[in-house]
Amino acid sequence: MLTERINKLFYVTGATGADVAKYAGFDRTNISRIRSGKRVPTPGSSTAARLVDGIYLYSDNKNDLKTLCELVGSDPKGTADEIKSQISKWLYEGYVYNYDDAKACKPSVKRGKRNIECRHFSERLNLSMSLANMSNVNLSRLLHADASLISRYRNGVRTPVSNPELSAKISGLLYDRIIKSEKKADLADALKLPITEIDDEVFFNWLYDRNDETDDNARVAENLLEILDSIKISSSSSIPDPAIILAEISAPAKSVYYGANGLRDAVLHFLTFAIEHRVKEMFLYSDEDQSWMTHDPSYLTKWASLMLECVKNGTHIYIIHNVDRDLDEMNDAIKSWLPLYMSGMIESYFCRKQRNSRFSHTFFLIPDHVCIKAFHAATSREDGIYHYYTDQRALEIFRKEFDSLLLNSSPLMTSLPSRTFPDVSNVITIQNSLSISTMSKELAASFSDSSLFDVWKDARNALLDKLKTDSVYELIPLAAHEEIANGNITVGPPLVSKAVAYTPEQYKWHIKDIVKLSEEFDNYRFYPIPEAPFQNINLLISDNMTKITPAIRPGLSFAFSHPSMCMAFKSYAKTIMEKCKMDRNSLRKMLEERYLV
Repeated sequence: MLTERINKLFYVTGATGADVAKYAGFDRTNISRIRSGKRVPTPGSSTAARLVDGIYLYSDNKNDLKTLCELVGSDPKGTADEIKSQISKWLYEGYVYNYDDAKACKPSVKRGKRNIECRHFSERLNLSMSLANMSNVNLSRLLHADASLISRYRNGVRTPVSNPELSAKISGLLYDRIIKSEKKADLADALKLPITEIDDEVFFNWLYDRNDETDDNARVAENLLEILDSIKISSSSSIPDPAIILAEISAPAKSVYYGANGLRDAVLHFLTFAIEHRVKEMFLYSDEDQSWMTHDPSYLTKWASLMLECVKNGTHIYIIHNVDRDLDEMNDAIKSWLPLYMSGMIESYFCRKQRNSRFSHTFFLIPDHVCIKAFHAATSREDGIYHYYTDQRALEIFRKEFDSLLLNSSPLMTSLPSRTFPDVSNVITIQNSLSISTMSKELAASFSDSSLFDVWKDARNALLDKLKTDSVYELIPLAAHEEIANGNITVGPPLVSKAVAYTPEQYKWHIKDIVKLSEEFDNYRFYPIPEAPFQNINLLISDNMTKITPAIRPGLSFAFSHPSMCMAFKSYAKTIMEKCKMDRNSLRKMLEERYLV
C-alpha cells in the first residue's frame, strides 16, 4: 500500500526520483529503493520525514502545492507543517507496523546528549555569545565596533573575514568570558570534544571554521564587497596633491631601471609624462607580484594621486588584470583601482590565454610616447630589469603586441548603466529595500509621481521578460512598522530621481504584490533576510556576471564577468539563501501575520 501511494504521488505531481532526492537530501538510489519497496521507511522515522520534506519542497518550488494538496486532502493555504503532516498521514493510511520494516529502516538517532549542530559562523557566534552571556552592545563596546555590525554577524549576512585583528579579538573576548562564566563544559558539548581538549586556539578554529572551497569563495567575495561598500565619494581627499609629487620628480627618465624600487621610479616618470602631455590613452599589463605597488603605503598614495590626475585629464586607461592570482590578491588589486573605476575612464580585461608561470611580464604603454617593458624569471623580481622605451619603431611594435593581447582578452570589470537586468541568465539580487519592479501597476500609480511611474514601467517590463525564461531570487530585508510609519522607508531600486516614501498602507500593498507574484511565477522567490549585509551597494548576481550598484553613484553600476569571481559572489549569496530559505506557504503566512492581519 505504501509503495503504491508513493508512486501515485510521484505520478500525479510529475516528480522524478532525482527531483525528490535533491530536496530530501538523499541519494537518488534511496528513492528508487523506496519506490520499489526494497526499503520501507517506518512512520516517524528520519527517512520518512525527509521523504515527505522532499515531496513538499519539490511541489513548493514548482509552485504547484494545489495538485499535491488535492491528492492528499490538505488545504493548500495551510502551513508547511500542516501540509507535511497530511502528506505523511495519506502515505501511511492503513499502514501496519511490522518487525521486518523496522529492521530494514532503523532510525539513526543516537541516545544521550543532544549534539548542537552549528553549520554557519552566525550560529557558532550566537551560541558562543549565549554561553558568554553577552549582548550585541556589550560585545561591540569591548571591540570598539559598531553594534549593527555585530548584529549582521549574528544574523548570518556578514562575517569578520576581512579583519583578522577583529576576528582574533572576538574569539579571545568570548572564550575568556565563557571560561569566567563556567560554561566550558557546555562549550565542549558544542564542539563535540572532551573538556580537557578545549583551549583558546581550538575555540578560534571552531568559531571561524572553513571546511570547503565554497565557504572560502564566499569569504573572498564578502571581502571584496566590504571594500566596495566602504567607497566614499570623497575617497580621493586623503591622497597627496599631484602637483607636489610632480615637483619632486625633477631628474629625467633613464633608459633602464633595476628591481622593485627601479620599477616604482619608472612608473612615476611614466605617469608624470602622461599628466604633462595629457595623453589620450594608456595601456597597462603586469603579471608580476603586485607588492611593488601595494605594500609601500607612501608609494601607493603617490601612484593613486597621479593616476587620478590622469583620468581627470581625460586619459582613457585600458588594463589587462592578471586573474591567475588567488582571489585574495585580486581583491588587493581591485581595491587599489576602485577610486579610478568611479571615474568611468577605466576599461579592464583579463586574458583568456593561460599564463606561463615561469616568467613575469610588465608592459605599460603610452602609444607613440613611452613604454615600460620587462621580461624575467618569476622569482627574480628584486633583480628585474625594466626598460624605458621612447624609440618610435619600438613603440609601434609594442602597440601591435598590446592590441594582440586585447584580442585574446575579455572584460573583467566594466561600468554600465543601472538597468534592471543585464542580458544574463538566472539572477540573485541582494539589496536594501523592496524592488520597484515587484509593485503592481495600481500601487505604482498611487504614489502620484510621474517619474517614479516611468521607472516602474521599465523595471516591471524587464522583470516580467526575465521571468519568461529565467529565475529571479530576491534577498531583501523587511521594514519595521515604526520605520514605515515615520516615513523612513523609500521606494527601492532601480532608484528614482528623488526619494519617495511609502505610507503604511502602500507598504502592505507592496507585500501583497510580492505574495501574488510568488504564487503566479514558480521561478520567482523572495527571501526575507534579517538585515541588509551592505548599506551602500546593491547586488545582482548570475553565473556569468555580477553587477554592483553603489549608492553614491546610483546611475552607474560595475559588472564583474570573470568566472571565478562570479562563482565567489554566488557562493556568498547562497550562504545567505541557505540560512534564510523558507517555503512559499510559510513565507506567505509570515508576511500575512506581520503586515496584512
